[in-house]
Amino acid sequence: MSHSSILATFASALLITLPLAAQQQPAGAGTTATRAVGAGGSVTAVATVEAIDQATREVTLRKDDGEVVTLVVGEQARNLAQVQRGDRVTFTYEVALLVGIGPPGAEPVRVEDTAVSRAPLGARPGGAARQTIAVTATVMEINTAARTVTLRGPRQTVEVSVAPDIDLSKIKVGDRVGAVYEESMALTVEAAPK
Repeated sequence: MSHSSILATFASALLITLPLAAQQQPAGAGTTATRAVGAGGSVTAVATVEAIDQATREVTLRKDDGEVVTLVVGEQARNLAQVQRGDRVTFTYEVALLVGIGPPGAEPVRVEDTAVSRAPLGARPGGAARQTIAVTATVMEINTAARTVTLRGPRQTVEVSVAPDIDLSKIKVGDRVGAVYEESMALTVEAAPK
């Protein structure tokens, strides 16, 4: 996923979650606590290998809905020779986002971490990748007439539209918005049923 689509996901989730995150602290709550909300989901796709050309590394897959897709598999997939016609490929994609609003504070930051693993040489193909991005942004401007909020992050400033049902009076210029975005992908290949 590109950084711009990650930002778009962040901004969309922010608009959905701001009313919850911006709620007042309950009586007696500590002043340093930050309200946060999260969302996540996963998708799993299963396909059957219809054809494979080891020389060109082209693999043709038939998804469970009948759609046929041909992919060129990169050299990073070191166990492609183990794949045969009829094998079942399972791909799982998961994404999660946690958003919170805190008091004014430090400069915006961005921290990224990526972890990748793959099956040992000679094993059935498979692998996983996970990317985590933590970002803080500062509310720079709130335009109640236009229903937009301008957020300044460590790399760029963006103006996002705010849905009509969100109470902009709960958001203040200088508020810090924090988000942790994580996406992971896993792929396994199972032998064709006999």
